[in-house]
Amino acid sequence: MIGSTSWMIPGTYLDNARILENIVDFMEFLVYEWNEKTKRMLFKEMPSLLELNLKYTVHLPLNSARDAKKAFDFFEDAKFPVLNYVLHPMNGWKNFEWNEKIAVENLKDKIEFHDRMVFDIGHHLLGLKFPNEFKDKIVEAHLMGVRNGVDHIKLDQKTAQIAMEFVRNNSIVNFEIFSLEDLKSSIKVWRDVSNTF
Repeated sequence: MIGSTSWMIPGTYLDNARILENIVDFMEFLVYEWNEKTKRMLFKEMPSLLELNLKYTVHLPLNSARDAKKAFDFFEDAKFPVLNYVLHPMNGWKNFEWNEKIAVENLKDKIEFHDRMVFDIGHHLLGLKFPNEFKDKIVEAHLMGVRNGVDHIKLDQKTAQIAMEFVRNNSIVNFEIFSLEDLKSSIKVWRDVSNTF
């Protein structure tokens, strides 16, 4: 299953979902901070989002574990169908109760083991290396190109081949790329590379 972030064009989650609906299988809500504006927008758009032919993941806020938990609770209380909640291992995250949909992402400077892991190729190549012993816990992979110390660019064959070592058969693949043309190019590269394995 292939997905994309909710930031292809300036606009709302629904604006971006409508663009992505016929390109990917799922959209990752980028919820980088939790505030009333974000909460109101999501509440307003959820019914229309559910009408689209898309599944959803949620990248929880990055600023604090408390805000990540508030966003998590919002989606859970709304009974919105979420495949995975992507969580950065921020200070204090283990002090909160999460469910089986939480997946912890590897960061450039920090990797914390969890039963469900998110493998980010950019963080892996530009920072700490993802441990081999965690590979079987990967449920989601974040793919993008990485060149000259820069990530979140269109995927290239070399980076795709490295990523293949970490993508499990049951993993979903999310392209963290913020351009529609680069997304389409990256999907093509990924399909070409993954079909050779």
